[in-house]
Amino acid sequence: MNEKFKFFTPVRVRYADTDAQGHVFFSNYLVYFDQGLTDYLKAIGYGYDAMLNDGYDFFYVEAQCTYKGSARFDEVLHVHARITHIGRTSFTFHFAIHKADTDALITTGRIVAVAVEKGGRQPVPVPEKLRCAVEKYEGEPLSS
Repeated sequence: MNEKFKFFTPVRVRYADTDAQGHVFFSNYLVYFDQGLTDYLKAIGYGYDAMLNDGYDFFYVEAQCTYKGSARFDEVLHVHARITHIGRTSFTFHFAIHKADTDALITTGRIVAVAVEKGGRQPVPVPEKLRCAVEKYEGEPLSS
């Protein structure tokens, strides 16, 4: 396991997540990334609801996934997540999904998000509360 991830959330593969070959359908890994991202924000103390309450929201503007293995129905996966970069208006999440029982790497990826005003569409500076929460949780400053 790559030690740079302090956080993971477990996800059990549902039957509905699989395809005709019995593997997790490729796009569902992005759903797992989204779950990891949401749980990561809660874990660092600045969840999505807090961001909305502060008048911010964000949009995903880029997603990337590299497949290293496969998972099947009822397997438990560990979705590792962290924010690795915070720019002026964007922030980048990185992910690694491993099988819980063997630690086998299934997929890696990233999502880039852009901060916007709640209800708006124009980019705004990343909330300072998010930047501080990430740096406190990760124990290191992030590039801006």
